[in-house]
Amino acid sequence: MLNRRTSLRSFTIVAALGLLGGCSKVIAPEQVGPIGVNAVWFHIRFANDSAVVGQDGQKVITDIIAYLNANPGSVATLIGRTDTVGSKDYNAHLSHLRADAVRDALVYAAAIPADRVEVRWTGASSPAVPTNDQVSASANRVVDIAIH
Repeated sequence: MLNRRTSLRSFTIVAALGLLGGCSKVIAPEQVGPIGVNAVWFHIRFANDSAVVGQDGQKVITDIIAYLNANPGSVATLIGRTDTVGSKDYNAHLSHLRADAVRDALVYAAAIPADRVEVRWTGASSPAVPTNDQVSASANRVVDIAIH
């Protein structure tokens, strides 16, 4: 009976770890770590080769500010991304600039405390829509915002 309980317990643990592993998404490079499953997500799209938050992005920022003000214990993690057009170094820099632009809108323009906003970036290494190199994809020119 004891061996059966041990086997069942081992199976349950392995199954739970397998499910958790299947739900997680690894985001590269190392600037981006795990965020958590209970995050509320927002997305701001950018024009090609731009780090300027457009009119639609400003509307999303307004929604983020309202959410952060209504949930004072929450933190926003901003993850800048790019499509595959351009070099790896250029895209890393551009994704960082995009995340910084959203941070600036939250911290400097909306007075959200800086310790409630984390900035991360991936360049083109973690696309929402996988493409070949040098392919423009608007879905990948984005800052993803996780509020947790």
